[in-house]
Amino acid sequence: MIDLQKEYNNCWNVFSVHFPHLTKPKLLIIKLKKTWGICGGIYISLNKKLENVKDADFVRHVIYHEMCHLIFHHHHKEFYDLLKQFDPLQLKENQKLTKRIEAFQAIAEQAKPVENGKRTEENR
Repeated sequence: MIDLQKEYNNCWNVFSVHFPHLTKPKLLIIKLKKTWGICGGIYISLNKKLENVKDADFVRHVIYHEMCHLIFHHHHKEFYDLLKQFDPLQLKENQKLTKRIEAFQAIAEQAKPVENGKRTEENR
């Protein structure tokens, strides 16, 4: 079971370094039917069901998503650009992408050039 208050506090400690002028919203843990979280400015509500989610990174994603609404009240590009800086799910995807690119580059470097559409004797 995930301790939502602890995760919220940890996320706030990271987020607030970048926005020291913000007041920490009160955390409400409530039953929500259609959403994982709500930012109300002076409070952030998290769905009680998040306590049972197995992926803590998803929980942190939801928390950071709601915290980013303290800066941007919409879901435009600026909002997602900000979220990318904190979102552990996005950071994981970036790491996977970097590994894929590095692997592709290693394969490309090992490939030898082909002349006139035919492999040279050296490349056989």
